[in-house]
Amino acid sequence: MGPHGALPGFLAISRGAALDGAVGDASQTARILAGPAELAYWGIEPLEPGSSGSPGSSSSSGSSGEASFALSQVRRRARGEVPADEIAGALRDDPRALARLLPPFAAVRASAAGVSMIADSMGFRQLFHSTPGHTGTSVLSTSAILAARAGRAGRTAFDSTAVAVQSLLGWQLGQRTVFQGIDKLPPGATAELNADGVRLQAAAGRRDEELSIDEAVSSAAALLRTSLEALLDDHPDAVLQLTGGQDSRILLSAVPPARRRGLRAMTLGIAGSGDVVVASALAARDGLRHEVHDLADLAGLEPAEAWAHARAASIKLDAMSDPIALAALTVAEGAFDQGVRISGLGGEVARGFYYVGPVHDRAYTRADVAQLAAWRMFANEAVEPGMLDAEYAEWARRAAEAEVYAAMTAAGAEWFRATDELYVRHRMQRWAGATDTAVGYQRVVLNPMLDEQFISIASRLRPDDKAHSRFLARLQVELDPELGRIPLEGRPAPVSYADPSPWRLTTRAVGTGRRAAKKVVQRLRRGNRPPAGGAVLADKVVEHWRSHPELVSDAPIFDFVRRDWVDSMLGGDSQPRPSSVGFLTNLIVAGGSTD
Repeated sequence: MGPHGALPGFLAISRGAALDGAVGDASQTARILAGPAELAYWGIEPLEPGSSGSPGSSSSSGSSGEASFALSQVRRRARGEVPADEIAGALRDDPRALARLLPPFAAVRASAAGVSMIADSMGFRQLFHSTPGHTGTSVLSTSAILAARAGRAGRTAFDSTAVAVQSLLGWQLGQRTVFQGIDKLPPGATAELNADGVRLQAAAGRRDEELSIDEAVSSAAALLRTSLEALLDDHPDAVLQLTGGQDSRILLSAVPPARRRGLRAMTLGIAGSGDVVVASALAARDGLRHEVHDLADLAGLEPAEAWAHARAASIKLDAMSDPIALAALTVAEGAFDQGVRISGLGGEVARGFYYVGPVHDRAYTRADVAQLAAWRMFANEAVEPGMLDAEYAEWARRAAEAEVYAAMTAAGAEWFRATDELYVRHRMQRWAGATDTAVGYQRVVLNPMLDEQFISIASRLRPDDKAHSRFLARLQVELDPELGRIPLEGRPAPVSYADPSPWRLTTRAVGTGRRAAKKVVQRLRRGNRPPAGGAVLADKVVEHWRSHPELVSDAPIFDFVRRDWVDSMLGGDSQPRPSSVGFLTNLIVAGGSTD
């Protein structure tokens, strides 16, 4: 880990600003003087031999020159790995070409003109910059926490709207961060720090012509077959993260049958559960080397260890997603080998994640968006009632709903297409991307369905072709019809979704309505679902806080959190939800507790 527990990465600031104040001990970093900027980096190596920068060099004597860095272990296109010299050359000559690499990917270059960085097409690899035109120090970084320290001389200034969104959603929307004056770099965009400060260049425009489902299935099948073949050529020991669901089965189906025997696969779950039973049957059918890993028993974890895991997770997430879920996953993953994983993340973008009811083009109102937010977005991750200052809580609800509405209206006037954009450009970027970034130096996670071409195919389909998993079912049948006839965990076989009869569509609409109704009940009961292992870990974090109350009581949290709620929690009179523990952990870390 780097300064203050940060992931491998960099911090670049305007020349003459206090770099040491943000990154601390100079022996942890190497430095490059880049014209009007200075760059410190740690845990990463220049792409080209002989580039500038030397460990421990001070800000006054750092090396001058050029250097290029990849900021992810994932460096590939559908057809294979991209060589280091090609990445370095593109950074010099055509940085925007690098946005097409498989997410999560990002890169940075230091030169006499300054420092520039490029994000992948999904914005998955999290990058941050000072808001152009702001009054503080100009900064680019892989860490929002370090960027905020550099930009405001170590003083934390929270963005109240971002905190409001996070108190209800658990993650961020758009490019906001919890820090005033610090933004996330948009998908596919570039940012440059030069003599004039920070300058952004938006991503190239996307194709928007509609695709028929037949064209989409054919193109997606060819893409996934190419991608999986190349991936296994480059990483023959890669492990398929196999579940009982649809997305990982599609990836298995894209592997040629002759290459499936001996393919490594793993399932994280409890032996005998539906997910494990279905995945095990698929593995046995095709001769996969399948391992089942149970979730780690967290009961033996000491409270101090639980807090250390939660705090470290929050730092990796830049205090902007669920540290309790990540900490529990980290403990579980610590029990088995890491390496290269093949993940089905991304299939959700092709099934209409937020669709409810009959799917046909329609307009929407602010009330529709508020209902979507309440039923499908706020129900799972919101902090408990009574935690926030009453006046702030009332304002926060309005502010968060307004942010969701702004995201929807920016996406378009048609309801289902706008919800697709909400999922792809907001939830995927700020929730899934943050988590992928956080684990990206523990293991290499390859997500073929995040390829820019696959996302483009999914976005150009009509909503009714995506609804009820029709497109993904057709894709499954195209890739391997026999696997398409095997039931999913808790659901019928994919083939039944491919060309459903009218009565099946009605049945599925009712099923979707029932799932929405469950969200309503959950909302009315004021409950939410803790992540796997999250309840145990959260309770142990609270136990540690009770032994060390200053961790909470001295943190700059009371503009948002009620002091009497904190007193009740620390005194043992109340036990907070895991979502509240995660939110409070993030506020403590964002407020300065990273050491």
